[in-house]
Amino acid sequence: MISSEFIIVWLLPVILGIVLLTAVSLEYLLLLTLFLTPLSIQISYLSGSAPFDLSLPTEPVMAMLLFVTLYKIIVSREFSPQLLRHPITVIIGLYLLWTLISSVFSTMPAVSFKTLAYRMWFISGFYLISAQLFSREGFDRKYIYAYSAGLAIVVIYFLVRVEGAGMLNQRFAHSASYPFYRDHTSFGASMAFLLPPLTVMLFNRKKGDARFRLPVAGLLLLFSAGLIFSYSRAAWVSLLAALAVTFIIWLRIPKKLLYLIPVVLLIVIALSAGRIWEKMDNTTEDSSADLARHLRSSSNISTDQSNLERINRWKSALRMFAEKPVAGWGPGTYQFKYAPFQRAGEKTIISTDFGDAGNAHSEYLGALSEGGLPGALLFLLLAIASVMTGIRVWYREKRDSGYFVLAVLAGLMTYMIHGAMNSFLDSDKIASLWWGFIAMLVAADLKVQSPKSEGLKV
Repeated sequence: MISSEFIIVWLLPVILGIVLLTAVSLEYLLLLTLFLTPLSIQISYLSGSAPFDLSLPTEPVMAMLLFVTLYKIIVSREFSPQLLRHPITVIIGLYLLWTLISSVFSTMPAVSFKTLAYRMWFISGFYLISAQLFSREGFDRKYIYAYSAGLAIVVIYFLVRVEGAGMLNQRFAHSASYPFYRDHTSFGASMAFLLPPLTVMLFNRKKGDARFRLPVAGLLLLFSAGLIFSYSRAAWVSLLAALAVTFIIWLRIPKKLLYLIPVVLLIVIALSAGRIWEKMDNTTEDSSADLARHLRSSSNISTDQSNLERINRWKSALRMFAEKPVAGWGPGTYQFKYAPFQRAGEKTIISTDFGDAGNAHSEYLGALSEGGLPGALLFLLLAIASVMTGIRVWYREKRDSGYFVLAVLAGLMTYMIHGAMNSFLDSDKIASLWWGFIAMLVAADLKVQSPKSEGLKV
């Protein structure tokens, strides 16, 4: 096999080890997968001639966990009925069902069914199994520690490379996290996710958190430096906005007033849209190594090519939706189908005539173009239901235990905001945090409802 360059022979011990670990402990397998997720590498990086792309070693493990999940749901019935009946689980089920339906009517069925497959294995491992394991005291912290430990290695690798090229070398920073992260935006998004819960874990009075204060402090400093020098404006803005929203939730004002605030805010934005657009159109700050100027450039839609290209992708997504408003073009198809929907006057120096430069740069508009109106509404409903679940738990929990839930909600909201500008849920690096944080909120909600519920026999 070696002489025939059948490279999989080198992976056989790893595969056998993973199968053994699956039989012994799902908990340890999931934690190992989380540690390896930030360190995973695409097949396309290892072999340019690969017929498909996959994240190694994590996605094959997640695919295996999908079958374990199906077995535990259908055969052994080990999953908590309360978890399976939770409103968020129901919404996720409908989301997957619509992904299946839109895949059947897809313009590229092979691409769409592959998208369905990875959504299923992300949800099975990072949501269902994780939510059940979160019923165990302290597993939510272990989840964050495991991912953070792997990410810390990538951040050190990133900072060493950036320091070698010059800490203020913004252009080099955009690709310095490669091959672990494709670009600086997903890299920044992962750190924005983790900073709020790690901050609470640093100051939490629980014994489990107190023992790890020094390592957590180190992670906070490391991730803060990584976030700053990633030059990801979307990650900066999303973290600041999420913290502002979290502060309002922290006040525990009456719920009716709390839910009224975003409605009023949306009305104000809608009425001021023309003035806001005019101000953004007159902004001429370009991307820069100067951090303040770089942040201000996020509102530049007149000369900043990155922002203009996003608008080009968004408009293309809306035109695609207008042509197929019900079932969409099919999950995962945007990047293959958006080229004809570009307009010559809206293209930028980074646009391509073949439309082969990536996705819609928006989770919401991507869902609208690929899954039609039902797909977009289900994804939006999932986001809203997750926030409302987090708020409900925060209002009911004692302050000490509630702070961690509030921090998890803050981390989740960073990506809800970031998702308006980028789309990374097809990547295990962000999907593990997105689905895992939603699972933490659901598990916390179930603990309040039935504190004596038992987890999986793992």
